[in-house]
Amino acid sequence: MKFPDKGSLLDLLGGSVATLALFLAYVMFPLVGMLPGLFAPFPAIFYGLKRGWSTGIAIVLVVTVVLALQADTAAILLYLLQCGIISLALPVFLAKGKGGGRSIAYTVAINLGVLLLVAGFYGATRGGDLHAQVLKGIQTSIAQTAALYEKAGVKGDELTTLREGMADAGALIGRIYPALVAVSLAVVAGLNLLLLRRVAGRLPEPPALGDFKLFRNPEQLVWVLIAAGFATLVPDRLVTTAALNMLIVTISLYFVQGLAIIGHFFARHNVPRFVRVIFYLFLALQPYLTVAVAALGIFDIWGDFRSPKQQENL
Repeated sequence: MKFPDKGSLLDLLGGSVATLALFLAYVMFPLVGMLPGLFAPFPAIFYGLKRGWSTGIAIVLVVTVVLALQADTAAILLYLLQCGIISLALPVFLAKGKGGGRSIAYTVAINLGVLLLVAGFYGATRGGDLHAQVLKGIQTSIAQTAALYEKAGVKGDELTTLREGMADAGALIGRIYPALVAVSLAVVAGLNLLLLRRVAGRLPEPPALGDFKLFRNPEQLVWVLIAAGFATLVPDRLVTTAALNMLIVTISLYFVQGLAIIGHFFARHNVPRFVRVIFYLFLALQPYLTVAVAALGIFDIWGDFRSPKQQENL
């Protein structure tokens, strides 16, 4: 039997400690810890590529056992479903040479499939309506947020308007949360891939991640966008809800393509780094700019802004 060498054991220990620190920061400090929590899958991804998939599995198992001893079931499920699957699936597809874009797509698809299985198992064993539980959780969060604003001194008509706006937002979230989950998982996987790109040189065999600036969605995706847009006009709530979720996912994909175009022009014209940082800060704070970037990605189908025509995908 071949036992792990000292380096592998140190990587396993370091990866497990780093993952726990990042994830517990996310759980214990919901606002401040959100950013580090996004990178909780990274240690297992990195060491899985460095030492082999078994090391990634071992990190996930160690973290799960520690959480089982210290935390509740909800925290364990949150880790496994939000971080664990990405930690294990993403390096597998990268190691197989699938490239950055396809690796993220396959990883998110697997993650969503597992979520559906868990939801089905919950419904079959508990006899409860998971969708109703999600809606209840959204309403509870809205009520808690409104109470915080009231304690902060917001009263009268201003508080009433705030509650009405939050109620409308909650109703919308209750319809589109499947798309939000899919997009969130893709964001987590994408951010970890971006970090991996920066440290890939430390790996014995760096994976082929592709050039993000060349990213392009399949041209046929525009028909999904058009069909989903028209389907939102159908006078059937079930159809419009499904179409709305599809529309959000599709627009998000074109937003990524728009970012790739902007990155291409930044590199082409040697835009200073501080200007790029300012732009991305505005992008994070200004929703209308986000819509403009998504529109840029859509019109790239006809405008081909990065001519001569580049590779169709990563």
